Amino acid sequence: MASPFRVVGLLVVVAALLAGCSGGDAAPAPPPAHDPPTAFGPPSGTLLRGSSSTLTGVYGAVPQLPVALDGTTVWLADSGGVQRADSSASTTAIPLPRGRWVSGAPAPVPGAGLVLAASATTVPGSGTTPPGLALELLAVTRTATEDPTVAWTAAAPLPWVEGQRSVKTAVVGVAAAGDGHRVAVLSATTSTHRASLAVDLDTRRVLWVADGVAAGAVLDGRAPDGEPLPGAVVPPGSQGATVVGAAVPAGGGSGYSPSSVVGLDVLTGARRFVADDGATALTVTRAGPSAVTVGGRRAGNAQAFLTVLAADGTPRGDVDLGTASTAPRCVWDEADVTVCSGANRTVALDADSATPLWSLPAAGRVAPQVTTAWHGAVYGTTVNGPVVVDAHTGRDRNPSPGAAPSVVDAYLGVGAGSGLLGGVVVTPATG
Repeated sequence: MASPFRVVGLLVVVAALLAGCSGGDAAPAPPPAHDPPTAFGPPSGTLLRGSSSTLTGVYGAVPQLPVALDGTTVWLADSGGVQRADSSASTTAIPLPRGRWVSGAPAPVPGAGLVLAASATTVPGSGTTPPGLALELLAVTRTATEDPTVAWTAAAPLPWVEGQRSVKTAVVGVAAAGDGHRVAVLSATTSTHRASLAVDLDTRRVLWVADGVAAGAVLDGRAPDGEPLPGAVVPPGSQGATVVGAAVPAGGGSGYSPSSVVGLDVLTGARRFVADDGATALTVTRAGPSAVTVGGRRAGNAQAFLTVLAADGTPRGDVDLGTASTAPRCVWDEADVTVCSGANRTVALDADSATPLWSLPAAGRVAPQVTTAWHGAVYGTTVNGPVVVDAHTGRDRNPSPGAAPSVVDAYLGVGAGSGLLGGVVVTPATG
């Protein structure tokens, strides 16, 4: 019969071996997913410090952050650079080539294994030629564990010169076009200039540059990361993916110069349609797989308007703004609802038909200041604090969610911290 001491010793050895097999080197399991989240815990870290209103770039009622969520990974632009952060806001800076300045949110493209960033890039001068400016795509390796690096770049010179830091850059969207190539569309804007370009992610070359056009959306029945949406189809009569943006005369300010909405072929940059010619203060945002919202002021009377256009430029419907002097800003929930929020009113539209679903204020209820919408949930604040509203019905889903994020996924929310100098914080989704 075996000694009890030998039995105990064997058990200790087996336990140690089992502990080693399940050891500490394994990647931690992700937290529970909430799709969409309707409750958030206390902030787990501060991404950006300073005035919350300045950092979120509030325009109208929808804050815009230079931040993108990729599961439990955060990608952000800060002080011209690009960083990766985890849920505790611990950051890893990505080394960029010299002379680059990134101001808009990076865009993860899971299918390509990349995170895209748009840069205002200085072009060195030579002899009597002064330094110039280019709009450049920076393709960063998409990794949550290794050190991310710039894998490759593609740039085109801009036909105007501005101070690098005065240029606002953005990755507008990614589309599948032609024989299945992914095409990224970028924009660069200043107070008097704007330009857009398209880059083939497979060949890594610039396809076209559209001077005077500020791209606002890329439509091809796909999600913002370029992945196909369930059941999405290319609109009938369409020749493929379309870039929709605002065309403003050279040297004109986007707020007052007579402008127009244009649709461009994503592969060639050729114009497919022109709409709302002569309107001013135009903003174009994606309203679904195959539609955009267009806000601005009508030519002749300066009356604010908000309309929905299909990918071929066909009007789908107007939203009654009453006596509003400024059009609301809109955000698509990446499912089937678009929510538009202005100073005093919030309205939700069906992303396919543009049919109004609900609006606030209503009897006994106030309108939330919308921060974002995602997968059927609308996030915002009222005089009572943060709130989550159902995107389809307008009813409160959680009157006290703990946070009103400006960027959200199933694991995290990112938004303004509390107080004037609360910065931008990460809040974990808890329900």
